[in-house]
Amino acid sequence: MKKPTNVLAEGTTKKYLIGLSAMAVAFLFFLFSGFLFGDEDHSEIQQTPLDEPLHLRGAGDLVVEEWTYNPSKNLMIVTLKVNKSTSILNDTLSFVAQEKEHPNRELPTHVEYHDDQRYVVSIQQVSPSFDVMALDIAKEKNEHFAPETEGQASLKGGEEKEELARIYTDQREVQQDQTLSLQTEQEYEVAAISQDIKQAQQEVVDKEKQIQKIDEQLKKMNQEMVELESQQMYETEEEKEKTTARIDQLENEVDRFQRETTEHETTIQTLQEKIKMLKEKREMMES
Repeated sequence: MKKPTNVLAEGTTKKYLIGLSAMAVAFLFFLFSGFLFGDEDHSEIQQTPLDEPLHLRGAGDLVVEEWTYNPSKNLMIVTLKVNKSTSILNDTLSFVAQEKEHPNRELPTHVEYHDDQRYVVSIQQVSPSFDVMALDIAKEKNEHFAPETEGQASLKGGEEKEELARIYTDQREVQQDQTLSLQTEQEYEVAAISQDIKQAQQEVVDKEKQIQKIDEQLKKMNQEMVELESQQMYETEEEKEKTTARIDQLENEVDRFQRETTEHETTIQTLQEKIKMLKEKREMMES
């Protein structure tokens, strides 16, 4: 009668061990699944840096000044500054937006404002979990124009598109603004003028810092020349020649630095005049 009891106990122990092993395997699977299959939260961030020049494939430079997202309105606004080269001066830029969540769907985009250098592009119907948003920038070049009347031209052919760049924003990095909404063209123009004023003011600050550094260098060099001239009184002829050569070198460097200072001062004056005119233009538009 004892033998069946032992068999029963042995079977129970085996079932217990099998169950424990299964739990251990499941625990290890969930523990290491992030390493095996990748974790979306730890995927590489795809974000085009703001305020840094981006080359447009031989067509100039592009700077992403701002990329803002309003999740409550499924709306994005992208502000771009384009330093066009002569190859695209007469071309129109077009934009196509796609999100990683739905890569086969092109989102509605519209150029809300643009001038010679700046584009403000809206992207609508953005998914709440877009993950990564890509914005393709291309140039559209109209060809085969035939004159109709003086100063006008008609399009008799198609349009060529050439992709210039693709920029990204990541859902983990994009700036969110719950108050973001579409504005009028005049409001965007005022904002563009304000941005130009801000950039010009920063250039003035940078030039002033450069002048300050030059002044510090000039003081050191002038002091060194005074010391060299003083020690010449106690030098041999050979030593005097070397000292004179060093003084001449310093004088040339002083002249170069002084020319740089003059150039910076001229640039500052030009920028200050530009700032004044931009402020006057902004005041007229806001009045």
